[in-house]
Amino acid sequence: MTTYRAFGNDATKQALRAEIRTRGPVYAAWLTTASIEGDLTPISRDYGLHPALARLLPALGAFGEGEEAPAFYDALLDAIPVGAETGNIARRAVLLAWTDPVYGRAQRVTGGAVLEACEAVIGLVRQSLTVSVDKQTWRAARAKLAQVKREASAPEKVDLVLSLAWDLEQAPGAVQDAMVAWTTQLTAEAEAADEDQFTAAEAALFKATMDRINEEIIATVSDDSDAEFSYEAFLEEVNKRWAADPAGQPLKVRALARQARVKAKLAIWRSVIQQKVLEDGRALAV
Repeated sequence: MTTYRAFGNDATKQALRAEIRTRGPVYAAWLTTASIEGDLTPISRDYGLHPALARLLPALGAFGEGEEAPAFYDALLDAIPVGAETGNIARRAVLLAWTDPVYGRAQRVTGGAVLEACEAVIGLVRQSLTVSVDKQTWRAARAKLAQVKREASAPEKVDLVLSLAWDLEQAPGAVQDAMVAWTTQLTAEAEAADEDQFTAAEAALFKATMDRINEEIIATVSDDSDAEFSYEAFLEEVNKRWAADPAGQPLKVRALARQARVKAKLAIWRSVIQQKVLEDGRALAV
C-alpha cells in the first residue's frame, strides 16, 4: 500500500476546501474535463490524496457538469480525517460498479465462464482492500476474462470489469476508465428505456439533418480562412440551422428532452454512489 496521507495538516485541508468551493485553479485542473488527459500528480503530492481517489472524484462529479458535485466534494473533504489513507475509498467505489443492487453489473452478466472470470476479478479488488495483490495475479485475471469474453462474444458490460482488473497502486487511472465505462453503459440503458423512442425513419432523418448542418457550417468556416469560430459560436449556428429546418426541428426538440431525462437518471445514480463514497469517507480512521 502507498503512504499517501490526507492533507498533512488541517490548514491544507481547509485551503483545499476553500479552493473547491470557489472553483479556483485547482478545481479547474482537477475536477473538470481538463483532468481526463491531465496530470493529477500534484493533487496527490500537495494534498496527500491517493492517486486513485484523485482520479475517481472528477468522474463521480461528471467532470464538472454535475450540479451537485461541488457540495459533495466539500462534504467528502470535510469528512476525511487529516492523515487518513484514502485509497480504499476508490476501491470500494469501483466495487459498486459490480455489487450495487440497482446499478451494478453483476445482475446483468449471465452465468458460466464469463461470470466466473468477472467474479475472479472482483475477488482481487476485494482482496486488495487489505493486502497487496501481485502483478502476475492481476495479469492472469485480465487475460482469463479477455479470453472468455472473446470466446463467448460477451457483452460490453464485461469491458467495465476488465477496467477493474488493475492494481490501483500502480495504475490509478483505471478508476477513471471504470467510471467512464459505467457511465456509458448506464447512459445507453437509460436511452434504450426512454419513453420517447425515434422510429427508424425519424432516427435516419435526425442523423442526416445533423450531419448536413455540421458539414455546412464546417464548409462555411473552411471557405473563410480568416474566420475564428469558437465552440460557442458553432453551437449558436447549429441551433439557428436546426430552428430553420421545419422537418428536423421537432426531432431536435424531442432529442433534447430525451437527453434531459437521461441526464436526470444519471444524476440520481451519481447521488447514490456519492452518498456511499461519503459514508466511506466518514468511516475512515487515522
